[in-house]
Amino acid sequence: MPIHRAQGFTLIELVTVLLLIAILSVVAINQWPGSGINLSAQADQLANDIRYTQSLAMNRGQRYRINLAADRYWISDAGGTVTVSLPGSGATVMILNSGIALSTSYSFLVFDGNGVPYTTATTPGTALAADAVITLSADGESRALRISPQTGRVLKS
Repeated sequence: MPIHRAQGFTLIELVTVLLLIAILSVVAINQWPGSGINLSAQADQLANDIRYTQSLAMNRGQRYRINLAADRYWISDAGGTVTVSLPGSGATVMILNSGIALSTSYSFLVFDGNGVPYTTATTPGTALAADAVITLSADGESRALRISPQTGRVLKS
């Protein structure tokens, strides 16, 4: 009568496989892109919303402004009272992703009916004299947006 041996893995084989999985996991986590993707996406979103604000002002022939805070931004009329829904989300306020901070020397930028950016809401207002720089930062990385005077062109750097 033949003897049947039990089939299966030994404890040493199981521990070896678990150890290899742990090593591969550590390597994969260290290679993961992290918040850089979120930061770039958030910078793209803000650039598009600035362009939308300018387009809105030009199409409607009246002033609109984008209001900037440390962790959020929103679009409103020139007086800052009536908020406008943001394209895509329909929300009136865009709250930045967790860990991303916004910094700039302006609390808002106003665009007139010609798309020219201003730093004051009063009419005629103070036109933007030099590039307005808006910086988004997270985890030691940063993305800067530059809004040029006269044209209001948004450049990412």
